[in-house]
Amino acid sequence: MAIRPVLQALVLADHIYVDAKSGKKIIAGTFNHLAAPSFPSVFGRTTFAFISLTEVHGTVPITLRYVDLQNGETLLELRNLEMEAPNDPLATVEMVVEIPRFPMPHEGAFAFEVYSNEEPIGSLRIYVTPAEEESETEEAEGTEGS
Repeated sequence: MAIRPVLQALVLADHIYVDAKSGKKIIAGTFNHLAAPSFPSVFGRTTFAFISLTEVHGTVPITLRYVDLQNGETLLELRNLEMEAPNDPLATVEMVVEIPRFPMPHEGAFAFEVYSNEEPIGSLRIYVTPAEEESETEEAEGTEGS
């Protein structure tokens, strides 16, 4: 039986940079809300996920899913992402993943979920709403909100 890792952080962001000198992650533009000019739509660009785990024993397969909470449908899935720990399972292991454009079929609540060995280990709620008509910063195929 595989030991289940512990999710310490799950953050969606516009950009995640890695400092060349220190190796630290710089997370810019975090969000959990998307806005669409109409439905169905897709978010206007790719984004990034920052994932931090502990209790990682060896190499573990990670799956990310974007799920419509209205009907349980998986709209986006990234499989076979591997996280590897050093010899110390208490160490923190971090991963940055580029996420394809989020589908926005309708207004409502969605979940961005993390699985290890096909078991859920955590999630982030994402809300999709109609974009405000007077906003001049909207992208043609979807915008993000704060």
